[in-house]
Amino acid sequence: MSVQPNQNQRPDGVTLIAIYYFLASLLFLLGTLFMALPTGILGIVGLTEDAGAFIGMFALGVIAMAMMALCLLHLIVGYGLWTMRPWARMAAMALAIVALLFAPVGTVVGAVIIWYLIKPDVTALFEARRQAD
Repeated sequence: MSVQPNQNQRPDGVTLIAIYYFLASLLFLLGTLFMALPTGILGIVGLTEDAGAFIGMFALGVIAMAMMALCLLHLIVGYGLWTMRPWARMAAMALAIVALLFAPVGTVVGAVIIWYLIKPDVTALFEARRQAD
């Protein structure tokens, strides 16, 4: 069964992928918050007791910032897919390619996302949206 290009239509597969990116964003946000506590503790220790703790604070802070950047990136891609923005399809595939490196779950999820988003009927929906914009 072929899906007819309709700019107001969002297939269930795109909805599921968008929800996946929203959930991944939530997990990165939780990771950021989890990293913020030890970062703050090491900052206090660095000020009061051991200046060497600033090295650990810096390292954890960089990890927390990277997790926050990934949180925002996944949130933006999820929103783009939810609203059927043409750029979101390519961005989702780029993130899925990176996910392929994280075996076994990331490999399976990334492959399924790429497979689905390159299907001709799904591509046609995003192209119809591009032409409508």
